Amino acid sequence: MWYIDCIPLCRAALLPVQIITMEHLKQKAFTRFGILDFHGRNQPDQFIDQLRDFIKIMYVKQGSRLSIDFTDIQVQQDGMVFVTAAQILRLSENFSGSIIYYDQDLYGVRLYGQEIACDELLFDKVQKVQSISLSTVDADTILSIFNEIRKEVVQNDINLEEMVRILLKQIIIRATRICQHIQGTTDLSAQQDSVFCRFFIQLVERNFFKHHDVASYANMLNISAKALNKRVCKHSSYTPNEIIKRRIILEAKRLLVYTHLSVKEIGYKLGYEDPSYFIRFFSKQVKTAPQTFRLHFQGSFNAVA
Repeated sequence: MWYIDCIPLCRAALLPVQIITMEHLKQKAFTRFGILDFHGRNQPDQFIDQLRDFIKIMYVKQGSRLSIDFTDIQVQQDGMVFVTAAQILRLSENFSGSIIYYDQDLYGVRLYGQEIACDELLFDKVQKVQSISLSTVDADTILSIFNEIRKEVVQNDINLEEMVRILLKQIIIRATRICQHIQGTTDLSAQQDSVFCRFFIQLVERNFFKHHDVASYANMLNISAKALNKRVCKHSSYTPNEIIKRRIILEAKRLLVYTHLSVKEIGYKLGYEDPSYFIRFFSKQVKTAPQTFRLHFQGSFNAVA
């Protein structure tokens, strides 16, 4: 297991971590999970580009800056940020905090079962980047679990993965409760609406490459388009149609900036047989043409995961 040695964190300040060179990094293998600590003087791109395929739970110190899927975040108060394996993460040089990373086989974001109420509330791919500001008490609690994980990753024990899985679940449940309290979704009815909305978002995630209309998703759920719209809008600030469009546009942006596919090829990949229609759709949603968007952003994202 690869990790960075560090002194246990306290809420007041992150203490310096061992400096790891790129050559040293290349000799180490990121495995199924681990933890990285940043003190603001590190070069995040030395580490972060190794984590693209991992889910990431971040404890972020006040004053840090980061970007997730073209959304810039300036952290005003110590808090948490949740990043899926699909999302593009970029850290500023002044970033201070800790990142727990793990693969989906260790603790996956599930489509069915109780976990959808927790995992999908935090790891939102469509509506917004999920960040949670923490009170002093909540920050101390979360950091204590981070420290427990930090101690575990050095163990050579048959129960290591199960212990890390339990600690991850503690973080996710506690963060979900904080998030639900902030959003006012602590009663059962509101939680049920939230679960349905997350389920719909997951359905979009699985099918947006080929299904672009609300009616297709309503059919999958065996309800009318009107009923789908009503249920989703109870919890979301976006309509089902807007959620579908936002997911398509997000994928288009990723492909424009991080691949060498032509605009025509990206349109085909996203299910648009007519390239001119895709260009009109993108230009209307983003207020700029695809190629213009590509030229603007392609040179500005160097440290990504």
